[in-house]
Amino acid sequence: MKVLTISERLNRIKDVIIHDPFFGGRSLSSGTGGYIFDYDPQDELAVREFIDNFKDRKDLGFDVQVFDLFEIMVGYLQDQGYLESSFEIEEDCRGEEEGLGYFVRAMTDVLQADSQNDIFIDYIKKNAVSGNVIFITGVGKCHPFIRSHKILNNFDSKLNGVKTVLFYPGVYTSDELKLFGTIPSENYYRSMSLVERTE
Repeated sequence: MKVLTISERLNRIKDVIIHDPFFGGRSLSSGTGGYIFDYDPQDELAVREFIDNFKDRKDLGFDVQVFDLFEIMVGYLQDQGYLESSFEIEEDCRGEEEGLGYFVRAMTDVLQADSQNDIFIDYIKKNAVSGNVIFITGVGKCHPFIRSHKILNNFDSKLNGVKTVLFYPGVYTSDELKLFGTIPSENYYRSMSLVERTE
């Protein structure tokens, strides 16, 4: 068994998308909730650089849209008039464990992160161009205000038929979902790994 480098895995993404029936628009009996590309947090810059270059390529045979969850979050806070006040609350809570917990809870409430009204999924669904492959990034930057398993759990119900790849800085297998490789999340099994770590 060979362990693939991050470069080897990233370079296989095009072929997977071209040959996989999910991205080709053909039905899947498994009812996948999209794909996940998991990677080690130390490879974040390599992954960002790859996505920046990949989305602008003209030789792919398909178009890519990138949605950064952090940018969606900041935009939402700004539109709702909460951005400046969130900075003030964060400053007041800095260095205090209890205060940090309050800040996280307050942000979770504002973002409706524990409800079915998922602002992130709704934004992506509204702005995604039909037929495009959708790359979702920014999971790590949004922690702990949103939980990735909640985003994933909405793939099936709200992004049905949208060709999505979530780039996940952590570990994703059929047995576990761990942000940054250390923070366990609730079990999630509907998405599939885009490119495995070994062959």
